[in-house]
Amino acid sequence: MKLSKVFDSTFLPAKFNGPKRSTKIMIVMHGLGDQMSSFKDFALEVNVTCLDYLLINAPTPYYFGFSWYDIPPGEPRDGIKSSIEKLELLINELNENGYQDEDIILCGFSQGGCISLHSFLAWKRTFAGVVCLSPRIYLDKMEVQAQEVHSKTPIFMAHGHYDQAIDFNSVESQMKRLTDSGLNISFHEYDMGHEIDIIEIRDLAGWLNNQI
Repeated sequence: MKLSKVFDSTFLPAKFNGPKRSTKIMIVMHGLGDQMSSFKDFALEVNVTCLDYLLINAPTPYYFGFSWYDIPPGEPRDGIKSSIEKLELLINELNENGYQDEDIILCGFSQGGCISLHSFLAWKRTFAGVVCLSPRIYLDKMEVQAQEVHSKTPIFMAHGHYDQAIDFNSVESQMKRLTDSGLNISFHEYDMGHEIDIIEIRDLAGWLNNQI
């Protein structure tokens, strides 16, 4: 597959590629100040048969990594909207490369999880899945509202009880708002901080296998 013109990216093909029609792809988005290279081991650990991975860097340099949007005291909305627009261009590129929306999984950690969720809510598209790992969610600030089309896409959301960067209770309450509005969310709680846990990865791999 041609690498994206929109993002710096790394393509990791499925280890055991079945027929093209059965192969799906997961876009993986890192957190604040990180970069795509940090998530190669994550993709290898998930290791789901017939799933390709596209790791991408956020558009804005931030210290030794990249950022998807400004954090307080900065204003996040403009950066979130800009990242969503760029991500839709990437989705269109994947469509041109033979992946339908129903073949695509949006996945992100922290800021990447925010972009994964808010991109999904901003569009009227049906995906193979949406994965939000320790996400910050801006339902009120972004003035988003789930619609009936969004209920057709399964969502894996996970958060740690001891997350020092993004409060667990805040994420849980917003997850419940989204569930009450009709979204199909599988919510997973872990005794961890702001990180990705091996048990979480195994739970995600099991969830992904059920979606593919």
